[in-house]
Amino acid sequence: MSPARGCAHLTAQAYVMEQVAEYVAAVGGMRPVPCGACMAYEDGERGVLAAYPPEFDPALDPPSSEEERGAALRAAVAEFLARTRCASVTILAPARPDAAPPDAAVRTDAYAFLPLPLQTPGGKLRNMLRRAERECVIAAEAWGEDHAALLRDFCRSHALDEGARIVHTRIDRYLASCPEAVLFAARARSDARLLALAVGEYSSLTTAFYMFAARAPFCPPGVADALLRALAREAERRGHSQLNLGLGVNEGIRRFKRKWGQARLLPYVETTWRRAPRAEGAAGRQAPAVAAPAPPVGPLAAYAAPGWGERLRRAVFGDARPFDCLQVEVTSHCPGRCGYCPHTTRRESWRSRHMTEEIFAALHPLARRARRVHLQGWGEPLLNPRFFDFAAAARRVGCAVSTTTCGAAVTGEAARKLVACGLDIVAFSLTGVNEAGNAARAGIPLAAVAAGIHALREARRQAARSLPQIHVAYLLLASQVEEVAGLPDLMARLGADAAVVSTLDYIAAPEWEHEAFVPGDERTPHALETLRRAAARAEADGRRIHYGLPGVTPLAECAERIRSCLYVDADGMLSPCVYCNPPTAGEDERRRVFGDIRRAAPLKIWTSPAFAAFRDAQAHGQPDAPCASCPKRFGRLR
Repeated sequence: MSPARGCAHLTAQAYVMEQVAEYVAAVGGMRPVPCGACMAYEDGERGVLAAYPPEFDPALDPPSSEEERGAALRAAVAEFLARTRCASVTILAPARPDAAPPDAAVRTDAYAFLPLPLQTPGGKLRNMLRRAERECVIAAEAWGEDHAALLRDFCRSHALDEGARIVHTRIDRYLASCPEAVLFAARARSDARLLALAVGEYSSLTTAFYMFAARAPFCPPGVADALLRALAREAERRGHSQLNLGLGVNEGIRRFKRKWGQARLLPYVETTWRRAPRAEGAAGRQAPAVAAPAPPVGPLAAYAAPGWGERLRRAVFGDARPFDCLQVEVTSHCPGRCGYCPHTTRRESWRSRHMTEEIFAALHPLARRARRVHLQGWGEPLLNPRFFDFAAAARRVGCAVSTTTCGAAVTGEAARKLVACGLDIVAFSLTGVNEAGNAARAGIPLAAVAAGIHALREARRQAARSLPQIHVAYLLLASQVEEVAGLPDLMARLGADAAVVSTLDYIAAPEWEHEAFVPGDERTPHALETLRRAAARAEADGRRIHYGLPGVTPLAECAERIRSCLYVDADGMLSPCVYCNPPTAGEDERRRVFGDIRRAAPLKIWTSPAFAAFRDAQAHGQPDAPCASCPKRFGRLR
């Protein structure tokens, strides 16, 4: 018998999802253990108590008094701490437990409950539901391959940490182990394509749960609302009195829930700490609480991995992140002497410095909201001694992490660290397919780049990993268009997975202007045809070449996507993109800096009136001077 079966009496009274033993056992991999009127879970090292005794149930009428609630919570926590032998303790409760030490880690949120039956939807929501009814059919289904495929696509398009990805791979296990879990699917009326899915949980006698939800990119508006209504109607049919919509997580999800009426809120406080081990013969006595030696230590502890409850929240509601990319200049030191770079043309005013761990730590509010962190600016990122710590920190908070390197520093040891720290892409810079074509990158011969790529491939092989992918960051100089025809062969020799071809968009000195493509450039059609042929050859070999040349029409969103991406330099200064802030001393009419994260919260800088006005001006066709003629503002031709 499943261990969760012995907890059926507690699941029958559940009003928060962590009290549903079959669910947590299946997706969390922990063993359920009854603990008085509450549910606990253990996996050897960790113990988790869902400290929501019956006195806190929002459906109680009349509700319990504050004295009754407080006493019930204290009793539940005391019983759990007296019984568990786990060193790591997490309490999920409506309030921070009194037994927690002062330096315990705390996360807060709130569950939202809707009374059943649902109220009649308002005009806008009613119209959305009508549209969804015209375009889709909703029904309960058995788990199948197309449901799994939709979830795989969902994971790929959301920056989930490893824990959340594991939970998603276990949804089928949860549906199989819990007979009262129902999978609702929305399919297109036209061709029966799967548009979205949601999972309802009905094991409790009084409370139904809106569990997992995911939708395809092509899902029409209103379908998610129609799925929630179908889930709620099934709960009404079964006689449930309330629907737990889960935690708030972010404003987008909270707004989705508010459409259905004023929800009752129940606080969620997740408190975690480590305890000293019990001495022999001390059964029944609580060891004193001690703080966890939380890795990582120092300033980078700000990048602590999500806790148990947060991983479950992300699994259920996804990991909404408003920033597509946070580009971080970890250093401006560079061994290269590339002729087209201001590091060479303005070397007398160049400011070489490394980003400190304190500045990188201050970025964590942005990193936690970014899908990707790209560790590279105007220098060679691997020269910063803390590079690998920064990369690992960003991975801990669920970001995809990438970098671009000249390749000279990718030795055997560095290659092994690049594999170990969790990067998914390492790009190597080139301007040609042979030493002559790469001559503009003085100081970094093509042979050094090839050696670095070989070292990284060997490190991947030894670690039996497919990541990081190896990309070529290829700068297409206008005088060397014919060189790009040899790019597919070079990629094959180097073992590169993909190449991204860019153009010279920042003119560091007048003598390089002829190497840049500009909007309406008469050289563009020939260059495009050469690129298309090269991309087709690479695709036939199972590799990819991405490219784009400036068009003639200015767009509201430039190629740097400044409405969802931003750049921070090694000193902690925030700018729209890397081109707006080269690290040179003195005045620069093209420089745009909107704040210093050492003096202001980074999210406040992002939302400041000045930064917002800069973005809005470009969106309305009135860009600031540095952007007005930038080739990245013009549509990309492919």
